Amino acid sequence: MKMPIQPIYLDHNATTPPLPGVVDVVCETLRTAYGNPSSGHRQGEPARRLLQSARETLQSCLGTSDEQFIFTGSGTEANNLALRSLARHGSCVITSAIEHSSILSSATRLQDEGTPIEIIAVTKEGEVDLRALRQQLSAHRHATVSIQWINNETGVFQPIQEITALAREYDALVHIDAAQAIGKLDTAVEPVLAPDFLSLTAHKFNGPAGVGVLYARQSELIDPLCVGGGQQSGWHAGTENTAGIAGLQRALELRYSELHEAIAHMAKLRDSFERTVLELCPWARINGRTDRRVCNTSNICFEGIEGQALVGRLDALGVYCSQSSACTTGHPEPSHVLRAMGLSEAQAYASVRFSFGVTNTHQEAELAATVVATEAEYLKRIFT
Repeated sequence: MKMPIQPIYLDHNATTPPLPGVVDVVCETLRTAYGNPSSGHRQGEPARRLLQSARETLQSCLGTSDEQFIFTGSGTEANNLALRSLARHGSCVITSAIEHSSILSSATRLQDEGTPIEIIAVTKEGEVDLRALRQQLSAHRHATVSIQWINNETGVFQPIQEITALAREYDALVHIDAAQAIGKLDTAVEPVLAPDFLSLTAHKFNGPAGVGVLYARQSELIDPLCVGGGQQSGWHAGTENTAGIAGLQRALELRYSELHEAIAHMAKLRDSFERTVLELCPWARINGRTDRRVCNTSNICFEGIEGQALVGRLDALGVYCSQSSACTTGHPEPSHVLRAMGLSEAQAYASVRFSFGVTNTHQEAELAATVVATEAEYLKRIFT
């Protein structure tokens, strides 16, 4: 098959291309608001105003009751800060087997340092087992819970309202990893969820990479990772990335000004893509619960072939996708998410993730589906 005229990028869960308006505001901020926000002179004032404005935008878009937002260098950093803070105040940290590697690796480190950690199972559809969660909460009063709202590999979203309500029933603190949810769901953080911590990152909704955010409902719960400066009320030392934060703010403004349209657009692309692939490859199947998925994500098991081979052939043709999280693709092991859902090692290796974004077009989705199906059928013949 011939290579598409233009590359087709279908790895938006890994990172999204910054929108032109975002790039413009980042460049303008570098020119005009380069002062240190902590400086007492006038040149620091534009940067200080920018940080305050960004917090107000976050408050408005997320529907929180206050502006307790800590700017970090990434979503991973925000998750690390949240988990360490939870460990300081809870009797035990409870999380699931399908969390992002930044949570599971942090949990392993905390466990090595003496913090009790409980990893609960998930269903074959990729949802947290609420009965297992209740059992752990009842066994560890005043524990803490860290759950990813939307799984980055399957797109399955968790029953987050039930999870937070259950945690409150047992006086547990709650952290929600919302990196894949912000800009893809129309759900206010408060009063529906009211988590103690919630993390997000700009580059998942067409903002710049290198800017994460941790929302803290109670700032006194924070156990700083970075010390040595009084920035951000002492919660996170280090000079703020004002240009990146300006880009985050602009990306939020652009996404939330047309949130429903963006969600509908991505869902239409994903659904059209899946229909074509499954029509041409009826032997393939979707991983995870299809009626509880975020709008843009498709994780397909092409059983009987090597997913890595499919990703490689698609890459050569200019269709870019992945097998799992971008944070774990350097490891040769099969997806821990799919294995936790009950897939065999071979099935996990045969699975590929496609994730759409607002910059994709209907033509791209249709062409990509044909290319994917053609290459998958070719590999099916080779491997069998």
